[in-house]
Amino acid sequence: MSIGPAELRVLLHGTPLGVLTRAPRRDRARVRVTWDESADPAGVRVSESFTVLPGRAPDVDLVSDFLGGYAPEGNQRTALAAERGIDRDDLFALLREYGGSIAGALTFVDTEDEGRAVPRYEPLRTSALGRLLRRAVEEHDQGARPDSRSTLPGFQPKVLVTAFEDGRWLQPHGGGHSTHILKPQLSSQPSRIYDEFAGHELARHMGLAMFASEIRSAGSMPYLSIERFDRIVEDGRVDLVHQEDAAQALGLDWVSDEVKFQNPALPRDPRRASVFRLAEMVAGLSDQGSLRIFLAQLVMRILLGDNDGHAKNTGVLHLDGADRLTELYDAVPNPYQEGRIDWNMAMAVDGVFDHRRISRDRIVAEARSWGVLAERAIEETVTEVIERFGAALDAVTLPAEASDGLEAGLRWNLERLGSGKEISRPRR
Repeated sequence: MSIGPAELRVLLHGTPLGVLTRAPRRDRARVRVTWDESADPAGVRVSESFTVLPGRAPDVDLVSDFLGGYAPEGNQRTALAAERGIDRDDLFALLREYGGSIAGALTFVDTEDEGRAVPRYEPLRTSALGRLLRRAVEEHDQGARPDSRSTLPGFQPKVLVTAFEDGRWLQPHGGGHSTHILKPQLSSQPSRIYDEFAGHELARHMGLAMFASEIRSAGSMPYLSIERFDRIVEDGRVDLVHQEDAAQALGLDWVSDEVKFQNPALPRDPRRASVFRLAEMVAGLSDQGSLRIFLAQLVMRILLGDNDGHAKNTGVLHLDGADRLTELYDAVPNPYQEGRIDWNMAMAVDGVFDHRRISRDRIVAEARSWGVLAERAIEETVTEVIERFGAALDAVTLPAEASDGLEAGLRWNLERLGSGKEISRPRR
């Protein structure tokens, strides 16, 4: 077991904000943050789940579940922890090893070894990139180098890279920040990256996403390149944009891989996510338009058949003086991939999990239950998204390598929702 410093400096946008230590009780999944007396986030909210009070320490459970939400998940957490000789649920150690560049704009620095925080970037040859992508698939380690302090959550194999103005791929070292996520093709799900790219193209055409993405290859390895919307490249540097996901904002247990999904057996379980809980959180954001955007994203996920739209796939941007919903991301039409036909959605819509039983009326009833949006706003939003989805399907050429029946399935969903029927499923 590795031994490191007793505390880490917490920085937001590079400005010191507080100190991170292990929690007083013997639970490696918990940490304590004490804000500096002079702590000033400068108009940027750190999290929806607690407030920064100078000189004070937020609730240990809330701050731990928030910070733990930036950690890698599943096999990737296990692999990355093993590479550094730490326990997979040791939050302090995970942030010490990989907290130099995570989602959003928080960073964690060992003041006794600040050299590890120095950003460095190494050019990546095509052959080297191919090896990293294959390693990410086989070893679940995000292609991380021994001196890397970067990580992201999520279960899909990925490699984090940087591109400055010239567009060349670089591998970040130390405290270097990535600007792109590369998802390699999986032999077990060869069409998945193409299906995800199709979702990106449709979302961009509809104005629900702006980030760039494309299918590329490193030798014989195809991969999906995704531009990070929480990074801005300017004048040869990478600027950070602060964000958290809805699971963090709701204070869901970071150790569990299940709480981001609603539980069909216990749909009111307060330890789990639900569409209502997400809507309630979004309604409290300073940007008053965010709830209609959330509804639009929900309708889009239903049209796509995205059965993996859990709480970590909805995000909040914390900007200077404003908090708003992120672009639509990780919206993938999964049911068309061989072996991925699961009709249950990640969270119920009007009490219904089964995608085949969802209708326009159920979507409207779900939004009405939130008790915030006017009936006219609900109807207009649902109608607009359905119409824009149809226009996008007509305008966008879906990848030939996408799953068989993808376009036909999407058009079926469109026709059924547009005509007021339950989605059901096409007769074979």
